[in-house]
Amino acid sequence: MNGQIAGTTWFPPYRVDISKLTKAGANQIEVKVANLWVNRLIGDQHLTHKKISFTAAPTYQPHAPLRPSGLIGPVTIFSEP
Repeated sequence: MNGQIAGTTWFPPYRVDISKLTKAGANQIEVKVANLWVNRLIGDQHLTHKKISFTAAPTYQPHAPLRPSGLIGPVTIFSEP
């Protein structure tokens, strides 16, 4: 929020309090989203891509379906008094 890290969340309700980082007037919000690890492992099985990850027990094939990941659903900014 405005160039500052507001926090990290990985479990419901997926909320971060940004109130201390906001200012009067315009504000800039940046959201960074990580992919699921299983999708990285599947992607690394493609021979045309440079492998990024390592696992001692490779269990995923290149044709395996990717799991839904990333920013899924709407983002809502709540205002509380």
